[in-house]
Amino acid sequence: MMIIVKPSPALYLAIQKRLNEMGKGDYAKEVMRKAIRETAKETKERIHSATKETYTIKTSSFKKSNIKVTNPTKNQLRAIIEIESGPLSLRKSYQNRKNGKRKGASAMIKVGGSMKELSIVSGGHNYKAFVTEMQSGHEGIFQRVPGEYMKKYPRTRGRKGREKIQEILSMSRAKAAEIVYKEKVASDMQGELSYRLHKHMNAMMGG
Repeated sequence: MMIIVKPSPALYLAIQKRLNEMGKGDYAKEVMRKAIRETAKETKERIHSATKETYTIKTSSFKKSNIKVTNPTKNQLRAIIEIESGPLSLRKSYQNRKNGKRKGASAMIKVGGSMKELSIVSGGHNYKAFVTEMQSGHEGIFQRVPGEYMKKYPRTRGRKGREKIQEILSMSRAKAAEIVYKEKVASDMQGELSYRLHKHMNAMMGG
């Protein structure tokens, strides 16, 4: 996920014009740079906190350091916010519960939601998810894959075979953050940038 932080053309021209009128036109880029940098920092903070408030994603799976900010320069008046992507292990990254004797493993992705049992029905059989540890030591939530069999235990005539298992992965931190950004942060970003631009412009004019 990538977010570009920069002023709209109209806002840029308005700030430039005002500073030119005050004989401070040479400081326009510095005003822009400071305002964009501060807005990008604030946007990063809001995306991180709002994502943690919306989803049960664990702190170890979504740190502030997972959000990278490339700050503006005088020659590149924009900031770039990037969030590391890739699917996450459901077991390690979101609230979940181990399987029991009768009920499969369950998970809750959104804060305030409910634990839902993870299972699929295929061919009249209910495939319930389960927590297990691989030989590598990695623990995850896994599920049998209907119709696909392990090479060591293929299905043959007179032999049922053993179906493959695959780990259940969940929404990436980038996708979670993207949804939150669009719903809770994006609409305020230009207003925040405008406020900071005027703040630094007024400080420059008063200096």
